Amino acid sequence: MKKMLAAALGLAVLVGTPVAGQAEPTKFKLALSTGPNHVRNISLEGFISKLKERTEGELEVEVFPANQLFKGPDIPKALAQGTLEMGVPGLWQMGKFEPNALIPDLPMFYGATRAQIYGVWDGPLGDEMKDRLEKKLRVKIVGDFMDLGYGTIFTTGKEIKSHADMAGMKFRTPPGAATVARFKVFGTNPVSIPFGDVPLALTQGTVDGLMTTHESSRSAKLWDSGVKFAYNDQQAFLQYVPMVSQVQWDKLSPEVRDIITNTWAETVGPARKLAEKRQADAQIEGTKNGVTTIEASTADLAAMRTKLLGQQDAIVKQLEMDPEFVGRVAAALK
Repeated sequence: MKKMLAAALGLAVLVGTPVAGQAEPTKFKLALSTGPNHVRNISLEGFISKLKERTEGELEVEVFPANQLFKGPDIPKALAQGTLEMGVPGLWQMGKFEPNALIPDLPMFYGATRAQIYGVWDGPLGDEMKDRLEKKLRVKIVGDFMDLGYGTIFTTGKEIKSHADMAGMKFRTPPGAATVARFKVFGTNPVSIPFGDVPLALTQGTVDGLMTTHESSRSAKLWDSGVKFAYNDQQAFLQYVPMVSQVQWDKLSPEVRDIITNTWAETVGPARKLAEKRQADAQIEGTKNGVTTIEASTADLAAMRTKLLGQQDAIVKQLEMDPEFVGRVAAALK
């Protein structure tokens, strides 16, 4: 009887004990500032699912949307410190760590087409940008940038039909110094507010409007916060950067690293197409919810581009960008 009891206890111990050499899954927290219905979150769903399947459960990624862990501007810092494993922050949110991350917000990109933008950042100059960010932030960038789309001007009480109509107004801008500088050229008073705080700022009249995308406006239902008008001027093309904390990256096996980079390479192309479609759909939905959209005229765009370009050298100097790198980007953009 004693022998049978001992055997049973031994079996119980074996059942409750992990098999030797069987590692626990690596768990990554992925922080996002946008909600589950935003294109960034939606595009990442398939990516995350494939990672778990292809690593056979060795890597599990848990998503924390809508600023649950960190606000958007704080995500790059959390990655650099190793307190967050994975993030896909906006390129514009990294200027305080690497000033050249704000090059896409310079006047020379005003009105640039998608083809022009991809031609710059999907090639050697994009690799150089990634290398600069990796060194400054101590992260691993796992592939090409993911699109959000063109920035649009949204307002609550005044319809904008040309840039001249914006003079003296107070606008929320993304927290990038180059964007703030652009809005000063527009003649506005720019205010940097985290996107999660925008609805309250609009409702309370702290700002008269903001620069964001149709997709982000729909995601946050900004029409419920008073947005009534939109002005499309293709002033900036916003992209996200997929990155893993270097501390965490170094702990992964070469096989898992390859799975991450290969899976991202499969993800980014369809994600860009989805972003373009959702921007168009979001504008239509905005119209259904009372948002009137005006397309900027060719003449207004040309005049503002000329005015902005006249300030570019001063902006580059003010933000301490690398003039030589900026010059090479400008040549590639042309």
